[in-house]
Amino acid sequence: MGDDGISIDGEGIARLGDRLGDIADGLEDAAARTSDVAVHGFPSGTGERALDGVLGDQELLRVEACRTLRALRDLARHAGGCFISTEQQVDLRFRGGS
Repeated sequence: MGDDGISIDGEGIARLGDRLGDIADGLEDAAARTSDVAVHGFPSGTGERALDGVLGDQELLRVEACRTLRALRDLARHAGGCFISTEQQVDLRFRGGS
């Protein structure tokens, strides 16, 4: 059978954090591009107001998602550094150091 274990290293955790930050940046870039495009053509103001309400809700969710992704990025970067430090300490102990 194959190896069922999981391999984790501090640099991989930190890279995951960086990727989460990149995703948040991409969401903001996409929102900036689409906010410049007018998507109207409704025969009444009611349709436009409904669209504005939906887009406003979507924007609030996007902002929250970006905030969460960046918080996860920061946590992953911190965890990656802690993981590396722990690996170094365990390695020293196994080699007989203190």
